[in-house]
Amino acid sequence: MTAHAEIMKLLNRYCRAIDTAKFDSFVDLYEKATWTTPGAPIFKGREEITKQIIERIILYEDGTPRTKHVMTNVDLDINEADGTAQGQRYITIFQATENLPIQAIFSAHYFDVFVKDDGHWRFQSTRMEYALMGDMTHHIRLDENGGEHVAAG
Repeated sequence: MTAHAEIMKLLNRYCRAIDTAKFDSFVDLYEKATWTTPGAPIFKGREEITKQIIERIILYEDGTPRTKHVMTNVDLDINEADGTAQGQRYITIFQATENLPIQAIFSAHYFDVFVKDDGHWRFQSTRMEYALMGDMTHHIRLDENGGEHVAAG
């Protein structure tokens, strides 16, 4: 498998893991990586990613967050000789619940760094920068101050 194909599988796994509530799979992606958003601390490893991102996602009767993460504008710059890569992508989250008609609830620009580790590509870091935010109240639990949590998933 090419480096490009392997990295694209990581990116697709990210989207599917959240939409299907396979959170162990999502957290596995960041076991050795960091997650950053503006104004928030850097989250690293299973425990922090689970507490700050996964535990805030609202699940419905079907066991999912009733979302679809749509990834577009993927741009990868891969240096196979060094075993490093950088990428950027847009993520738009659509959601529909019993009380929320299908709509885009969030769109952001993601910046990723990848590293080849033990023969396989993995995330080294993800930095998310906000672009557009809609009604996130059906997707993410509010923080203790009543505001939306900054790590939108």
